[in-house]
Amino acid sequence: MKRFLFFSLFVLPLSVFAEGGLPDRPYIYVEGKAEIQKQADMVTIRFDVVARAPDVAKANAEVQARAAKIFDLLKRHKIPDNDVIAESLRSEPEFEQEQAYQRRGRVIGFSVSRRLNVKIRDVAVFPKLVDELIAEGNAEFSDVASGLSNEKEMQDQLWEKALKNAHDQAEKTLKTANMKIDSLFAVSPVAFPEIRTRIFGSGEGERVIVTGSNIPMAEPEYRLAPVTVGQSVHVIYLISPAK
Repeated sequence: MKRFLFFSLFVLPLSVFAEGGLPDRPYIYVEGKAEIQKQADMVTIRFDVVARAPDVAKANAEVQARAAKIFDLLKRHKIPDNDVIAESLRSEPEFEQEQAYQRRGRVIGFSVSRRLNVKIRDVAVFPKLVDELIAEGNAEFSDVASGLSNEKEMQDQLWEKALKNAHDQAEKTLKTANMKIDSLFAVSPVAFPEIRTRIFGSGEGERVIVTGSNIPMAEPEYRLAPVTVGQSVHVIYLISPAK
């Protein structure tokens, strides 16, 4: 854990702190962390349905027919429509490679593809569904991500634990300096120097990071790795000498 103890005795002028949104009196800045690991109980798969033909209309007709078979297959496995995203469509010409270093020659056909994202909430269904998608729909997989159905509840639990971790760190550090916490000044899910960038830059980030293996699950061919949910919180406490 990183612990930073700041006092207004720094050689920087107080206006610098004020401009950065930091207090103009002694404070401690700590980062609290919490983490929990659970076995995945859901999985999201991403794959492409691709068709190729000399004519773009024929390629499109074929890819739509394959997609229809996949939709029927998902319904047979009781995958809700809300857990299926199929909004993407892409078509592009295919070229004959005439020379070893020439990327494009004459057009020899067209490729049409649809990308589907499917959320599977019953991991027991996953192995058979994958096999059927490949066999019946010629699915070309690009990603398999494990996940948790109760992620929101875990986020709330970890937020509280991260706050407690920050408070414990601050008290432990201040004890060695004969200081104490007076009050809470600010709390942020991101580091305070990044707040301005988050607001005026690329936008707000998620406060929780979820990681997991992209390895499918099922005995014995597929196994989902546990999913780790991590929470970080940045806290500034105003402090004063302990009596």
